[in-house]
Amino acid sequence: MGKSKSGHQAFFWNSLEKFGIQAIQFVIGIQLARILSLRDYGLIALLLVFTAVSQIFIDSGFTKALIQRNDKSKDDLSTAFTFNLAISITIYGILWFTAPYVASFYNEPVLIDLLRVLAFVLIINALFAIPNTLLTIDLEFRTIATINSVSMLISGVVAIILAYNGFGVWSLVIQYLLKALISLLLFTLKSKWNFRIFFSKSSFKNLFSFGSNLMISSLLNVIVGKFSSLFIAKVISTPELGVYSRGAQFPDVAIGTLGSVLDTVLLPMLAKNKNPEFLRSQMQKIFRLLNLVTIPITVLLAVLAEPIVVLLLTEKWLGAVPILQLFCISRFFNNLISVNVNSLYVLNRAELALKQHYGKIAVRVVLVLVSLQYGIVFIALAEAVTSIIHFIINAYYPGKLISYGIKAQLKDLVPYLLIGSMLFGVLYLLNGYFEYPIWAIIFISIIGIVLYIVLLFFFRKSDFLYAKDFISSKISK
Repeated sequence: MGKSKSGHQAFFWNSLEKFGIQAIQFVIGIQLARILSLRDYGLIALLLVFTAVSQIFIDSGFTKALIQRNDKSKDDLSTAFTFNLAISITIYGILWFTAPYVASFYNEPVLIDLLRVLAFVLIINALFAIPNTLLTIDLEFRTIATINSVSMLISGVVAIILAYNGFGVWSLVIQYLLKALISLLLFTLKSKWNFRIFFSKSSFKNLFSFGSNLMISSLLNVIVGKFSSLFIAKVISTPELGVYSRGAQFPDVAIGTLGSVLDTVLLPMLAKNKNPEFLRSQMQKIFRLLNLVTIPITVLLAVLAEPIVVLLLTEKWLGAVPILQLFCISRFFNNLISVNVNSLYVLNRAELALKQHYGKIAVRVVLVLVSLQYGIVFIALAEAVTSIIHFIINAYYPGKLISYGIKAQLKDLVPYLLIGSMLFGVLYLLNGYFEYPIWAIIFISIIGIVLYIVLLFFFRKSDFLYAKDFISSKISK
């Protein structure tokens, strides 16, 4: 009983952390976007590509390897810490010396100092990676949620003050640095682990044998996800990259975070029994429930894109509206992709997921390169088309292994797409009757939710009742 309760509490705090951090970051981001320029956001979006790729190399999958291992020793922890720290310092040195070349390539001299300062975050992150991992292993998600929320809130408030005082893009850089420093302080105080510089070859081999595949997979995910940002800043402009990144933010928060939370809560159901019939049944339930929840959010966000942008970000960001709408499609299918990929992990077939990454990268590279000459809207369209193609690719192996492939998934998906299309058509027409953004957001949301429940009850009553029973069971626990 206690264990079950602990598990539900862990899921609760893990979910709270994801939504809480995104909510705080979202509110702070809105305020900063109203103050800062399109170019400021373009510069920081470009810099984050370099730090995201670097972070993958620094960790090398070691923290995930530690979480997976039941027999980890003090030597394993110290080896992972020493390796992470050494690689972070090495990569920081590389970024320091290559910063002038990056700045020259993008014709943005300010990138030299920005990259050299922001890259220091990599070393700070390496210092608290092990304390964070140990808290994760102990299911201390409440502590992690508190630390991340506090660090995000303090650093965000400081960034807003700096932005108001004319610091421009530096307010964003300082925000990331301050958040990392506060996290380091709090994780160090909360963790019982003593920092130790030590390296064991045997520990390294054991960790790397598991972590290397995860590193490659994570690296490919980052490359696939950030690929377009590198070219937008070079071929089009830095301000356009700022618009592009802001347009993607809303779907990331509303749809992407929800998919991540649902993964955390639902996918452990798949691991209870590796029998193909059971896995198919459970995966189908997850797939349907994910569609049921994300369709109305996707439709409402797409319909209300313009009033949301005007109300929250001001009219200078209107160029982000079509980007936002297209990323709604992209993030919707990304959640479905995640279900398929996780099913392979449950079956201990991570190598198949890695194999699919290569084909997915090829698809994205081709579509993004073709769309570059037509501007950021067509790049966002390429991302949406890419996500749909990726969904088809990732459905292949579940079809082979548990008989839940693309045909079966489309059979469950198409009814929701039809419901979503009807909902979108009605709400889109109604949206034109509201002059003020705030009233459009309020009334369209209410009408949309009511209409969706009615459509769901008539066309997918079984899924509606399943979701109702599922939520009731979770609340009762």
